[in-house]
Amino acid sequence: MKKIILILFVITANIIAQDYTVKKISGNVQALIGTSENWVKVSTGQKLKGTDLISTGEKSFIQLSGNGNKFVLQSNSALGLSSIKKMTLNELLLALAMEEIQNVPKTKSNQFTRNTAVYGSEVSTIKPAPVQVSDIGIKKINGAKQLAQDGFKESAILVAKETFRKYPDTKKQIQDRIYFADLMIRMNLNNEAEQELKQISSLSLNSDEKKEVDEKIEQIKKINLDK
Repeated sequence: MKKIILILFVITANIIAQDYTVKKISGNVQALIGTSENWVKVSTGQKLKGTDLISTGEKSFIQLSGNGNKFVLQSNSALGLSSIKKMTLNELLLALAMEEIQNVPKTKSNQFTRNTAVYGSEVSTIKPAPVQVSDIGIKKINGAKQLAQDGFKESAILVAKETFRKYPDTKKQIQDRIYFADLMIRMNLNNEAEQELKQISSLSLNSDEKKEVDEKIEQIKKINLDK
């Protein structure tokens, strides 16, 4: 356990060190800067760090560049800049192991942290044009999908898992969860994919969703038998 925590600490430190420059903006783009809990408008040429979180509104986008990475966050999306990073498969597996530990239900005494502006009830009072709590989870899932589409698949899976944990309502987004389970299968993370699919199967699914989940579980079982 200590080894996992140490490795994750090193990974996190490297991620946070990233700096990005805003190359282009269209529409309403906001950010939580550092430890601030106030959303602020982002402008072209602004420098952002890995600790910052950005959010785009309807028909908006932001283009970022830094550390050899270029990324465009499209409309109705949110993303912590620390996630725009290539990860090895081993780094992802270690991070997912830590995510499972954090997934243990919290007591009331340790339920709330500094991140209430991101995860809690204060976001709706922040100006200008506040990002609503009910929206931020969905926006983060949209951001995770864009990471996957841009080649940051490992980071995308981790962001999705974190979001499903921190925003319980997103767990009901069946097609989104199937999307990331399928991504795990394509990356040969079959045990992790099967675990996710079994969790999805316990939810209220329509007939098409149940069929799709069952077929993917069977697909994984066949892959394991063929090894």
